[in-house]
Amino acid sequence: MISAELHGSYGGLYFGFCTLISHVLLAGITAAIVYKCLVLKLVHTAGHAFYCTIAFVFFMGEALLVRNSTYLESSLGPLNLNRLHAILGLLAFLVGVGGIGIKTWQKLERKREDPNATVRHFKSNHAFYGIIGCALLLGSVLSGLPLYFINGGFALKMLHRFFGLVGFLALMVSQMFGYNTGFGRRQWKAHHQKLFKFFTFIATLTTANYEFRRFVRDVAGLATNYFIAPDAPEAREDL
Repeated sequence: MISAELHGSYGGLYFGFCTLISHVLLAGITAAIVYKCLVLKLVHTAGHAFYCTIAFVFFMGEALLVRNSTYLESSLGPLNLNRLHAILGLLAFLVGVGGIGIKTWQKLERKREDPNATVRHFKSNHAFYGIIGCALLLGSVLSGLPLYFINGGFALKMLHRFFGLVGFLALMVSQMFGYNTGFGRRQWKAHHQKLFKFFTFIATLTTANYEFRRFVRDVAGLATNYFIAPDAPEAREDL
């Protein structure tokens, strides 16, 4: 009994510490990149980096964090917490799509102005993981909307959580590859790029680890019930 209480206490301290680190890193990374993009007046790739970082790093990361916050749930109540989670997730998708649209439009304009220019669409690792993450985020939004209005059941909730968690991981991988792009190399020195990658990696781990643990636990529980649970006794048939 005492061991279980200590385990729960230490677990709460650990995840609370991770959450604090996540808030600081998500805000710090976003603030640093947003400041640089504003200095560049959102010209060219700066506009894309500005909106995508706000959407996929800050809004998406905070959407995962607030949903698992017991403090916010006790302060706001479950309904308002779900609303905050939904607003952050929707903002992540809408603002992020806008950021991707800016870059796509710029490439199309460049091709229109110079038909001989070599323009690559979604060929880099940064772009590949970004578009995969955005597609998963769309799946999270679409599966989350029914949950906001009706009780969609365990399967739909798990699908929504899967899309959100894996989408966030893909988008943060895209963010880390983004530091290697021409824009990243032009704007930051090599050691600054390494620091951005390191802090983004840590933010990814600390933000996703609690939801990942809960998701794996729920999947394991579901699998255990399905494969190991004893069969229900059959009703006796009187002859």
